[in-house]
Amino acid sequence: MAEPAFQIETKEVENKALSVVDQAKLVKVTDAETYVAAGQLYKSIGDMIKEVKDTFDPICDAANRAHKEATAKRAKFLDPLQSAYRAVKGLMSDYDAEQERKRLAEQRRLEEIARKEAEERALQEAILAEEEAKRNGATKEEAEQEAAAIMEEPVYVPPVIVPKATPKVQGVSYREVWNAECYDIKALCKAVAEGRVSTECVMPNQVALNKMATALKATMANTVPGVKAISRRV
Repeated sequence: MAEPAFQIETKEVENKALSVVDQAKLVKVTDAETYVAAGQLYKSIGDMIKEVKDTFDPICDAANRAHKEATAKRAKFLDPLQSAYRAVKGLMSDYDAEQERKRLAEQRRLEEIARKEAEERALQEAILAEEEAKRNGATKEEAEQEAAAIMEEPVYVPPVIVPKATPKVQGVSYREVWNAECYDIKALCKAVAEGRVSTECVMPNQVALNKMATALKATMANTVPGVKAISRRV
């Protein structure tokens, strides 16, 4: 089967482009003659760039149009599904978080009850020990000391565990994501200066600095402390 005409045309352009690239790899600029030769090749490369664009741009444009049409059709159905996916997960996450809040509150309540009961038991033991000491002939001070020793002992409260109320659903899980928010840039910079925080925590805004360098050029060092503008020829 014969190849389509556009494939033959692109192959010719591909071969010419690779040939020019190979020529460029051999270029050395050591004197005026080779400088001129390099300039001629430079112009040939520019012409080749234009030819490649003229050849492949229509193909790329057609592929882009087809891609856009396909992605638009996919988005018509995928976007609302993903939105619904996130919304349902959000509702489940909110419910799970609320149940966990209630579980921890109940656990703290039961722990407090258990603590008070343990303290009450210790108090009753101290009273009984004091009364027993008096019956055994101890002085008032000795009996009180014995009771005080019991009260000073740490109160053991058995751990209270309230089981999780949210049912386990296969395929649904949550992960905790933490993000930093800088509320005091001066304090952060001070910590960096003191070596308590890595310099990576305070990175310069390179895009903004490059715009300033373009505007200020060599005078940037006099305007922005610690930053200088560097130029390069292209």
